Amino acid sequence: MENGKMKAKEKWIFAWGDFFGGGAQSLIGVLYLIFLTDIIGIEPALGAGIIMLAKLWDAVCDPLMGIISDNARTKMGRRRPFILSGAFLVLIGFALLWLPVGTGWESQFAKAAFALFSFLFYNTVDTIVQVPYSSLSAEISTDIRERNGVNVLRLVVSTVASAVCTLVPSMVLNAFKAGSIDLSAFYWIIGVGFGVFFIIPLILIGFFTKERAPIGEFKTEFSVKSFVKPLEVRAFRGLVGLYLCQSISMDILSTGIAYYALYVTKGSSTVYLGLFIGVQLLMFPIIHRLVNVVDKKKIYYFGLPLAVAAFIGVGLYPADWPLIGTYILTALTALGFAGAQLVSWIIFPDAVDAGELKHGTRATGSYSGIMTFIRKISSAVAIQIFGLMLSLSGYVKPTVEIPIPTQPDTAIFGIRLAMSGSFVLLMTLGYFLARRFVLTNRRSAQVREFLRKRSEEGDTALDPVSVAELENLKQEIF
Repeated sequence: MENGKMKAKEKWIFAWGDFFGGGAQSLIGVLYLIFLTDIIGIEPALGAGIIMLAKLWDAVCDPLMGIISDNARTKMGRRRPFILSGAFLVLIGFALLWLPVGTGWESQFAKAAFALFSFLFYNTVDTIVQVPYSSLSAEISTDIRERNGVNVLRLVVSTVASAVCTLVPSMVLNAFKAGSIDLSAFYWIIGVGFGVFFIIPLILIGFFTKERAPIGEFKTEFSVKSFVKPLEVRAFRGLVGLYLCQSISMDILSTGIAYYALYVTKGSSTVYLGLFIGVQLLMFPIIHRLVNVVDKKKIYYFGLPLAVAAFIGVGLYPADWPLIGTYILTALTALGFAGAQLVSWIIFPDAVDAGELKHGTRATGSYSGIMTFIRKISSAVAIQIFGLMLSLSGYVKPTVEIPIPTQPDTAIFGIRLAMSGSFVLLMTLGYFLARRFVLTNRRSAQVREFLRKRSEEGDTALDPVSVAELENLKQEIF
């Protein structure tokens, strides 16, 4: 592979690639279920089932694609051929995903069949691009400082992308609901416009970035045993629990807020999401400073009582009260939730260190893969439950004549309970899991010190006191 320092242009091109990763996921999370129910006319439980099946397929594909790209050997390297060729498939898949086929069909089966086919196709091409791109983040440079710097830049781009691809589509949906734009304009903006913008950096990555990490001689073999091996580490199991509580809460909130704004408060989903993301962005530099002086698990759980109390208020807030109250409660929820939202992936390297101390190898890809795998499956099930709750509560689907129907009281209660109740339950669980999480800053520092000694001296060189300390540490985190 090629060596040499990265130029500024290459850093920005690579970081821009996560506009697709961060942006497309946010856009789909906020808009796709309500697109299926309110535009295509699919029953909520059936629409959520489509998303669940597609996410399950996506979860299975991720580790397989990791092995395929690990074992690839081309003149362009292992990752870039998939990113470049997959970019054009992404455009087709994203445009197909939002194609308003089925709006005039009577058959729920026909509507669901096309939606499932298009989402399965999209998730497949998403995997073809995203897994190699994530792997490339560890291979874009062999200089640790340079690699860290470009990945921080990538995180900034992903956060901005999440904001843009949450706020703009919700504005487009509101404009469509209000009759300001028609279905054709909705499709060209969402399906084609965003699709084109997503693939531009992917094409540039294929042509103008380099893979600098050396390629090992041996190829990877996949087995279920090797895939689940990280779960043998107690610290990693704890991190998975924290990550699931946070990420599924965010998925359900993002999916439910459009229904909540349209039918419960008659407010603006754009304002709700803008407040939530805006507070997260403001809190990021504060939390980034705190991680060096405060235990990361404390940052995770410290604000959760505020988030839970505020979101109970969101769920119970009377529809005839001033709308500003729900906006204030949403901002308070975001303030309390910020630590949990941002700190999981900051803890991740510490959990990988613990795994390396236990197993003697640093299989970062396996740890990342299992977090993604479990998260996608759990998220799929959670969204299915949300859709089922809508169907059971008597949700009335919009029609051309009535784009925003009046919902019965049971449906209003179902929306409140599905969104607010799920968030409160999950984040209460997250609070207690964080309190019991074993990786404090002190223990993480001990892990790194023992890894250093192992690298420089070997385990046999440890003195009796260090051996006893190591055994105590293993009992605490393994």
